[in-house]
Amino acid sequence: REEELVAEEACHCDAGWKMALTNLTSIKSFFASNSINQQQQRILSLSSIELFIVWLPLWAVLLLGIYALISVLYRVVTFGDCPDAAVELSGQIEEAKSRLKERGFQF
Repeated sequence: REEELVAEEACHCDAGWKMALTNLTSIKSFFASNSINQQQQRILSLSSIELFIVWLPLWAVLLLGIYALISVLYRVVTFGDCPDAAVELSGQIEEAKSRLKERGFQF
């Protein structure tokens, strides 16, 4: 009796896999044949306003990225030096080193 159940389960598993593969193959072939043709026909039939609306989010993100890149590059190129601040910072560093030497640190 157990052997019959095992054989029956194996038969169901094989049939299930075969049916799933058949379904996947048919779905793949349907989309491969229809989607390209439908997309091409839809793009060709779209008016210029519809194309503008479809591509607007992509253009918005692209232009925002270009603006961000240009503004960062401009700020880097026009970054000013502060000689007074550099002298003050050097003095603070020397003061900190002298205080640390008093406390036993060695440099």
